[in-house]
Amino acid sequence: MAWQVRHEGSPNATPNLSPQQVLTGVAEGVWEPSDEVRGPGDAAWQSIESHPFFEEAVQEIELPEGSHEDGETHLDMNPLIDVALVLLIFFIITASYDALKKVINMPAMSSKDGKTKVLVDEKVISQLIRVEARMTPDGKAVYTVDGKEVPEDKLQQAMEIGVAQKRNKLLIDAENVRWASVVKIIDAAKGAHVDKFMMRVKE
Repeated sequence: MAWQVRHEGSPNATPNLSPQQVLTGVAEGVWEPSDEVRGPGDAAWQSIESHPFFEEAVQEIELPEGSHEDGETHLDMNPLIDVALVLLIFFIITASYDALKKVINMPAMSSKDGKTKVLVDEKVISQLIRVEARMTPDGKAVYTVDGKEVPEDKLQQAMEIGVAQKRNKLLIDAENVRWASVVKIIDAAKGAHVDKFMMRVKE
């Protein structure tokens, strides 16, 4: 006896099958119980699970798990990826803005009547906190406060000593250094509550 099986609603059928091959195909997930079958004496197609010849046998078959995934159990990662990208862009923009804000909020350097103010050494020593920044040959910034070398993370503490001595003005001598080094000096000075900033320039 030759049987034919086709997927539900499909015009193409698999011919010349035995009943055992049909049941094996259902058990292995090749066909679903709702797919259609037609036997030698059948005038019309019927679902395998409702065909009198296969009805009981199909009910006893344990269908393979996962043959049809439930849509509710499917996890769509696209929204999670979109949120992660938005957060990444946000943090990049925020970090860039913070760095830009440090540069924008620099104290203005000005001179009266367009002339550079000249200070004598005695006044510099007695009234100003002197910070010098230089670059080493290997590209590292070295800082000195009032003539003493100070690590970058100790700049504020060194300036606080000068503020405690009633020297609340800062003279920055930063020649041939990166602008970031000047920003670090000014940040430390703001933390030490320095009132006024001045920049040393060549004659």
